[in-house]
Amino acid sequence: MKKILLASATILLFATCKKGPGEGGRAFITGKLFVKNYTSPPCPCSLKEQYYAQGENVFIIFGDEPGVGESVKTSYDGSFRFQYLRKGKYKIFSLSKDTSSTTNSKTVESMVEVEIKKSNETITLPDLVILKWDYKQNLLS
Repeated sequence: MKKILLASATILLFATCKKGPGEGGRAFITGKLFVKNYTSPPCPCSLKEQYYAQGENVFIIFGDEPGVGESVKTSYDGSFRFQYLRKGKYKIFSLSKDTSSTTNSKTVESMVEVEIKKSNETITLPDLVILKWDYKQNLLS
């Protein structure tokens, strides 16, 4: 009788233990980070150059968690990859400085929300775009 009760409790424990978004799966989220570099304020600002970002941070939030779950740096071609993820919802983002001072944090995020629905899925995101300003340009003028 004890063996049956122990086996039933073990099965019930594993059946009710559902893992949410996060690491430990077989899915991937990939993408690229794109930079639009402008001449610095005071405006009118003009687009100086655009390119894929190298060595910039990209962050992931697992589900509704309050903080960053992981961060990676972009490669030489602006690409990034979050690997070994489980099914669930994710937020992927990168930060730009907010030189317009419209926010108290002085940063603005470029964010996309995705959902992994299959355990071995690979999601390729549209380019995340961050803004940069070339302060040296105005100093030399």
